[in-house]
Amino acid sequence: MNSMHPLPQLVTSVTKYVVRACSLSIAIAVLVTGASNALAQDDKVREDGVPGVVTTADGWDIHYTYWQSPMGKEAPVVILLHGKGQARLVWTALPLAKDLAKEQYAVIAVDLRKHGESKPPENASAQEKSSKLTKFDYEAMVLGDLEAIKKFIYSEHQGQRLNMRKLGIVATDMSSVIALNWTAYDWAKTPYDDSPTLATRTPRGQDVQSVILISPVESLNGVGTIDSTRFLRATGISAMLLYSNTTGGEKRTATKMYSQLGGEQQDEENKRIHSYGFDLKLSGTDLIARQPQLQPAIKKFLSDHVKMHVAPWKDRESRLK
Repeated sequence: MNSMHPLPQLVTSVTKYVVRACSLSIAIAVLVTGASNALAQDDKVREDGVPGVVTTADGWDIHYTYWQSPMGKEAPVVILLHGKGQARLVWTALPLAKDLAKEQYAVIAVDLRKHGESKPPENASAQEKSSKLTKFDYEAMVLGDLEAIKKFIYSEHQGQRLNMRKLGIVATDMSSVIALNWTAYDWAKTPYDDSPTLATRTPRGQDVQSVILISPVESLNGVGTIDSTRFLRATGISAMLLYSNTTGGEKRTATKMYSQLGGEQQDEENKRIHSYGFDLKLSGTDLIARQPQLQPAIKKFLSDHVKMHVAPWKDRESRLK
């Protein structure tokens, strides 16, 4: 993938996979359960969030926990993605999800497929039921799982319960690759052809404003990051890289991503790409847990680049419908 133009190979391969798996197009059919209408804004809901499910075209139920914001249609949104072998519950063990909810973000912690409660459907193939993560699983996390979550976000946006144009992602180790590829895919979506000029057309994507990558990895089986990082440097989104200086190749990977995202060429007065290493032999959420200053730094970064992003709520339904 890394030698190709951003995303075509990923889009082509996962499209073939989804067609082969379920004879459906890559468009995600979303089934939302137990979320929007059930969100009574009492103290316990604000504290614990509400569990929900979205269903992808290939039949996977992707589980999430949602903290709805009291800000309504101006609420910024943060997606929290766990690392390999973890689940969304890791974010409730840390104060970050609840703290962001208290600061009036709409927060969505996701179980990617084969993690947490996101199990294969009954009619899944033996490969899908295997606990081993394959190229097809990683690709489907990008174009299946996160596209389904995006459709849920779209429904909340149209219901004026959040502003999807102010979206950030926090991802750890494995999911850093998923986050970068999905962000690039979302930014590559062409607007609806529902207006004579490009500037006035209804966008399909271009919503992610910031990514925070904790202990990032460069590639997974068959899914890399070189194309996505080089593509994203032209979008103007912000990025924060947090890593251990002493664990594996984290520093090398983060330094490379920093360069690919344009960090070395950026204007220091308007710096949007940040990179920080720590002398602890810890990775991912363990690094956050042992560095108390990291969670306030993450919240400050999200405030600067997501919450304060100027993007008034707009109707996102195409005029062609």
